[in-house]
Amino acid sequence: MEIKIDEIEDKDIKRAHDFCMGIFDELGWDKRFNYGLENLKRFFAGGRELFLLAKKGGHIIGCGGLKELSKDNGLLKRFYIAKKHRGKGLGSLMIKKIKNFAKDKEYKAIVLDIHKDNSGIRAKRFYQKHGFEPFTPEFSEKWEESKHPESFEFRKLNIV
Repeated sequence: MEIKIDEIEDKDIKRAHDFCMGIFDELGWDKRFNYGLENLKRFFAGGRELFLLAKKGGHIIGCGGLKELSKDNGLLKRFYIAKKHRGKGLGSLMIKKIKNFAKDKEYKAIVLDIHKDNSGIRAKRFYQKHGFEPFTPEFSEKWEESKHPESFEFRKLNIV
């Protein structure tokens, strides 16, 4: 069965919410940081923003989006892959699509946050493999996690 990666549509809003909440539950993440999930299409609605869903047989198996943090920086958010599809190349394909979108929108970098808990180890390796390097962000009103360095690590990918 073929995997399709497309932008979120109105019909996907509830299922995308449920998929993301399932990831929060699976990994035991702090629900204070689940903002925007109630309508991911609206949350990623800016002209320089994108939210993708990966589907197999009509079921959501992955998602990820890019928010405009500043003129130069896109913020990778809600990048999740279903457990049984991790380590099979889907995340790499989605990162490539998001990176190409960021280039098209003339961002200079993509930044992201990773939970410091044990579930972040796999994520850290994944992002390192894709060129994301540790950095210390400036506090941003648009990036809630930047206010919580005790809970998150931060990565940055310069776009060439």
